[in-house]
Amino acid sequence: MSNEEATRIHSASQSQQDETSTEKPATKEPENQEPHEPWFKSIWSKLGLDIPTILIMMKGGLAPTIGLAIAAIAVLALWSSVQARIHTTRRTQPGTGGPGTVGTPSPGAQTGGYNSSQSAVCAIWLFFQVYLINALKSKYPQLQFPSIIWSIFAIVSMSYGPNFTTASQALNFARTLLITYLSGFGIAFGVSLFVIPMNSRKIVFKIIPGYIGALRGALKVHSRYVESLEHTDVFLPTSLSDESQSKGKPTEKPHINEAMAFKKSAEALSALIAKLHGELPFAKREIAIGKLGPDDLNELLRLLRETMIPVMGLSSVADIFERASHWLGWDHAPMAGDDPNREKSVQDWNELAKLMHEPVSKLTQIMDEGLHHTLLKLQFIEQPKSSKSASSSTEPDVEAKGDAVQPGDLAFGDYMDMKIQEFEATKQPLLRKWCELHGIDLPPDFFEKPAAAESILSASCTEFDKKRRQRQMYLVLYIELLLASTGRAILELVYFADLKARSGKMDRNRLIAPGYKRLRKWLNSVFSPGEEDSSDDLNNAMHEGGGTDSKVYMGAGYQQRKDPEHLPPQNVGQQIGDYVRLVPKALGSTHSSFGFRTACATISLGILGYLESTHVFYTKQRVFWAVIMIGISMTPTAGQSLWNFMLRILGTFIAMVLSYVAWYIVDGHRAGVLVFYWLFCSMGFYVPLKFPRYAVAGVISIVTLTLILGYELQVAKVGVKFSTSNGQPYYPTYELAPYRLATVVAGLFVAFIWTIFPYPITEHSQLRRHLGSSLYLLANLYSVAHETIRYRIQGEEGDIESKDSPARHLEKARTTIFTKQTVLLGQMQQVTSFLKWEIPMGGRIQNYTALLSYSSRTFHDMKAEDETQWIQDFRQLLKSASLTSYENTSLLSLLSSSITTGQPLPPYLKTAAPYALTEKLEGMDRDILSIRHLAEPGYAAFAMMQITTRCVVADIGKLLALVRELIGEIDFSFHTINVADESEGSQSQDSIMSNDKGKQE
Repeated sequence: MSNEEATRIHSASQSQQDETSTEKPATKEPENQEPHEPWFKSIWSKLGLDIPTILIMMKGGLAPTIGLAIAAIAVLALWSSVQARIHTTRRTQPGTGGPGTVGTPSPGAQTGGYNSSQSAVCAIWLFFQVYLINALKSKYPQLQFPSIIWSIFAIVSMSYGPNFTTASQALNFARTLLITYLSGFGIAFGVSLFVIPMNSRKIVFKIIPGYIGALRGALKVHSRYVESLEHTDVFLPTSLSDESQSKGKPTEKPHINEAMAFKKSAEALSALIAKLHGELPFAKREIAIGKLGPDDLNELLRLLRETMIPVMGLSSVADIFERASHWLGWDHAPMAGDDPNREKSVQDWNELAKLMHEPVSKLTQIMDEGLHHTLLKLQFIEQPKSSKSASSSTEPDVEAKGDAVQPGDLAFGDYMDMKIQEFEATKQPLLRKWCELHGIDLPPDFFEKPAAAESILSASCTEFDKKRRQRQMYLVLYIELLLASTGRAILELVYFADLKARSGKMDRNRLIAPGYKRLRKWLNSVFSPGEEDSSDDLNNAMHEGGGTDSKVYMGAGYQQRKDPEHLPPQNVGQQIGDYVRLVPKALGSTHSSFGFRTACATISLGILGYLESTHVFYTKQRVFWAVIMIGISMTPTAGQSLWNFMLRILGTFIAMVLSYVAWYIVDGHRAGVLVFYWLFCSMGFYVPLKFPRYAVAGVISIVTLTLILGYELQVAKVGVKFSTSNGQPYYPTYELAPYRLATVVAGLFVAFIWTIFPYPITEHSQLRRHLGSSLYLLANLYSVAHETIRYRIQGEEGDIESKDSPARHLEKARTTIFTKQTVLLGQMQQVTSFLKWEIPMGGRIQNYTALLSYSSRTFHDMKAEDETQWIQDFRQLLKSASLTSYENTSLLSLLSSSITTGQPLPPYLKTAAPYALTEKLEGMDRDILSIRHLAEPGYAAFAMMQITTRCVVADIGKLLALVRELIGEIDFSFHTINVADESEGSQSQDSIMSNDKGKQE
């Protein structure tokens, strides 16, 4: 714990004591009355042991405790093995490290002869530690690096353990090994702290401007996409473009290129938000010198996420055109004899795009400036010198500056708000221009007195033309509402940046430290399960910071899954029984199975160190190097394991070549070797920094280079005799480097055998499990969206600032699902990349790529409707329109269960029909959807809901068809099949009754 941190905590504690002392006279008791405060509480108060102090104290003692705990297990194992030798040998002589032994691995740790009982005890301890380490690593992926450290410590200590004859020798060895570990940690800590210090906050502060820059680029691409719609066939499917590109022909439709570019930009935004979600928890826990605190970073992430949601909705416009072309039968290149309505619709959209071009361009410009303003105010980029003097004014005048207002000015927020209002006011002029294009003259007072002129729009108009015009206006409103929502979200970001600048937070640096609540959550997260184990548990999100007296009842779907074999405990005995049942549950889990598999692989080669005829060979020839590679390189799935094996072999081979260069090019001179070593290590770190996918190769090359050159430098310094006192013969560099490669290959080969034996765990099975969880999250999202709509329709959403309001609970649920789904989609993409590294066994394995694309698309489409706001009279009609439908929630849950378990779908499943709200509402009140209401926000929200819900229902239908083809469907129907068998001259028609009890693809 640093001195500044200790001083801060002491000051905070002292201030609390001062406040307490100032309040005591007001509540002073009579002198003859004894105080009621217990003696232990009085001592506690005098010591100043408040919660922040205790948590920081616990944090300070955590690192040495972990190191000592690892060493303590090794010491216990070594001591018990020595006791086994003592109890099975009549006279135990201290080891001398002479002939017939494995030498002296550390000062005061001379080894002795072979003892079978001691070897058996060490083998058992090695098996147990490797099993426990890898089971924990599988259960808690965040413990990956501590598990590597523990694995190396356990394997090295248990390799030499059978050869110590006294407890003091074993303790000397463990002490030396621990000191070596802690020395390395200390050097790494010092370099990380004092040489170009890099923390998670810096990573976050690189991702944020990167996201804002990507958002600026995406908005510009969208503006070009709208412009490209002015002269092209908007109903041309993107598949035709893909075919032309595959044949080497350039795409002739620019709107397809812009649409694809915009989709890629939106996907890049989603990936950056996912990365920001992963880094932000670490940034909020750090103690640093900076300006923005943890709460500021959390709010900034929320605002950035709000800008991404409407952009993802805009990226689906091209998909909506393609869906419309499919529904209308226009999903082909134009040809003679086509439906004449297609040409008319294309012309209409060309003219609409021309009408939208100018307002969209202006809004895109002001949004770009708003993002630039945010970067300036939050000091992600430097403010131009010419703007610094102008921004010092304390009395902004928007009207006086007009268009002269620039990003970075104090008045920019109000200026941007004015520009967004101008864009929102373009709906009525757009309708007038659109009517003029169709030969319709609207009276000047149409929007004020529409009753007399309402029939103008429907005169001389067929039913198809009426629906076509309605769909056009719905999609135009969809685009405009999402653009306006994007602008409003960016405006909130601008206001946030201005608030931080005005508050003085951006003027100077200060000490930033996490509070006790954040540290408590951090400690809880250390042993929290991974995403795959909690993807369906929203209970924590529902009650985070909300207290226990919540007035909102959340359904059982938001709670933990129930145990189908046991009822909830009713007494203390049953509660104890629940905890006891955790032991067999843990032992029977997939994590325990992986730990057992890794332990078997490790001991299958490590057994050489515990047999009398091979134990000296095992240590002298450094076979435990191969055992270490087994213990640290195995992963639960076959494809990822094989990928990591290849990278480790490649990294070791590169290190072997570099060690030759570093040693022989300077003829073994230590200064020259150190220079080359530093250069090659720096090159090795380039790989994980720029290519994280290949990080294993870069890290293993650094480790191998350190082992080879470090050993040779040691020999050059202390001599061959002292270097070989540990029982290992000396090898020059040209022999040691390939020897290291051979041991790595041998260890990885054994690990590979145990990866596929006795049965492989494939990426396909893991992908299927992740996909089932993703579909379950979609069911949760669908349900949350419906509940949000229902509360808004009924006007019972409440204040989102209140912790007990439905709005607050639903927002937390949406945020939780969004985070989990984003992380889960990233995991599925990572697992998919390992599929080609699997060794195929059996027939062709089904492809889940289409399912993945449809599930991710549905997720983003559904998120776009969360920003709707209904006016009062519109809400009253929607209350009786049967808006919500729960059939699709049930269907998504069934699809999730079928994918996860592999069981066929129940028979006769079908998706719910689209809402058809237009017909329902017009049947209740024909005026409610009149064009005169076009400028109202509720109208545009209704249009967006109509489009998104129809797309969602269509996507769920595709999901159902794909899962039915993939998993199968239970079919109890009987079919009468007429078979004409003329070739054999049999009966011309046979009536065959078939009973299909289950169809499996």
